[in-house]
Amino acid sequence: MRRATPALLLVLALAGCGQSDDRATVRAVTERFFNAYEANQGAVACATMATETRKQLESEESRPCPEAIGSIELSGGAISHVSVQLTSAKVDLADGESLFLSQEQPGWRITALGCRPTESPTDTPLDCELEA
Repeated sequence: MRRATPALLLVLALAGCGQSDDRATVRAVTERFFNAYEANQGAVACATMATETRKQLESEESRPCPEAIGSIELSGGAISHVSVQLTSAKVDLADGESLFLSQEQPGWRITALGCRPTESPTDTPLDCELEA
C-alpha cells in the first residue's frame, strides 16, 4: 500500500479550502441579494446578478433592472444547502426554492432564481422565475 506524499496531502487540503471559501462566498452573495430584494434596494440586488440575467429581466419587464427586480415573485428564506462545482453553484432554500450562480470575472453572480421543481415531467427539472 502506498502512502500519500506530503505534497499531495497539501494539494488536497488546499483544494478543500478553496471550495469551502467558494461556498461561503456563494452564501454571502445569496444573502446580499435577498436582503436587498426584501429592502427594495434594486441596485444592490441587481449588482449580485450575472449580466445576461439582468439583461433578460430588463427585456422581460421593459425597464431597468433596479426597477424591474421587484416584479419577480420570490419567497426567499433560510439557506439550507450550498453546492459548488468548479465555476457553478446551486443554493437551496428551506422553502424548496433554489437559485444558481456562476463564477464570472467580478466574482460569483446569480444566473437563475426563483427555481422550483416542475409539477409534471418535462425536459427541465426546475422552473425558474428568472434565468438567462
